[in-house]
Amino acid sequence: MEMFVNMLLTFFTTPLLWVAIVFAFWLALHRIKHERQTFRIAVNPKWPELKLFWWHGLLAGLALSCCTLLLGVTINLNWWLVYQIVAVVALFLMPIGFAGNVLILLSALLYLISAMIWPQYQILAGNSLLAELLIVAGLITILTGFLQKWDATKVVTPHVITSSRGRMTAMFTSRQIYLAPVFFLVPGTNQLPDWGFWPVLHIGQQSFNIVILPLILGFSVKAIKELMSALVTRDLRTQITFGGVIVVAGIVSFIFPSIILSTLSVALIICFILQWRLRRQSRANKQHFTKPYAGIRILGVLEQTPAAKMGLEAGDVIVECNGQAISNNENFYQAIQSHSTYCHLKVQDLQGEYRITESAVFADAPHELGVILFPEN
Repeated sequence: MEMFVNMLLTFFTTPLLWVAIVFAFWLALHRIKHERQTFRIAVNPKWPELKLFWWHGLLAGLALSCCTLLLGVTINLNWWLVYQIVAVVALFLMPIGFAGNVLILLSALLYLISAMIWPQYQILAGNSLLAELLIVAGLITILTGFLQKWDATKVVTPHVITSSRGRMTAMFTSRQIYLAPVFFLVPGTNQLPDWGFWPVLHIGQQSFNIVILPLILGFSVKAIKELMSALVTRDLRTQITFGGVIVVAGIVSFIFPSIILSTLSVALIICFILQWRLRRQSRANKQHFTKPYAGIRILGVLEQTPAAKMGLEAGDVIVECNGQAISNNENFYQAIQSHSTYCHLKVQDLQGEYRITESAVFADAPHELGVILFPEN
């Protein structure tokens, strides 16, 4: 029990932890403020970013810790210092700060370069450390793909812009940060400050300190001509493939330590290329979320509302309400209030198919159907 308490002390005394907490609050506050300014209501006012930050971050940390302890991943405090600096700076340079694999790769590369410039900071078995970090980066890439698939649709924010033809159109963004507490081994006892509470594990003739360090994971994606769900589903396959390649590259780097610099550099460059490619593919799709001439397009659906019960989705176009043709927000709300107990809709989806749906509405506020629409102004 005492050993576990000591590890928690090392975790909660890390500056990066508190910077990440403040940033997570700011991220949620910024989203809600933007949505209220644009649509006069928040798509999700319950701050889901904070819940995901803690709980899914904890699950991600447990998954990574199983791998790091099983593989015996060892680090040193010189690299950890570099990682914290890189992560704090990157958080202020969005969206770089959201990419956990980029933070690991960039900090490993900077650590290697600094060890070349200042040899006094180099440690024994430095190449094995970097190879292990390369494997961790690959595992984070795969894990991020699944987190993005599970959570991106929970924190989607619609943005209204004006197209080159002067028409109002929408795109969708999703940003999430996680704090993953990960177990690492630190070889020896002379690399840590003499604070008296570092837990020590003895394996054979060698001793290791066990530490819990907060790693930053996350994603920042933009869907321009497709729905967020379609974008993250397609990107999951890419993340799994690329993460597997990085893991294999880390294993190869153990066998051929001389290639570690080039391997880190190439992996980092490919990370940026994949982010650029994802946005380019989203722009190349044929779906357009422009404001229609006939009907009104849905940009978002609030949870636990009549709209959610009717299965309405972002991108749907409402063409009729309670038997009345719809052309703008005003006559839509007038049509809703023509029946105070239920709402009957004719909806066209993104494939051009029509469907009929209906639901009871709030008797005291029939206009609160729960849909986010293009603002009139």
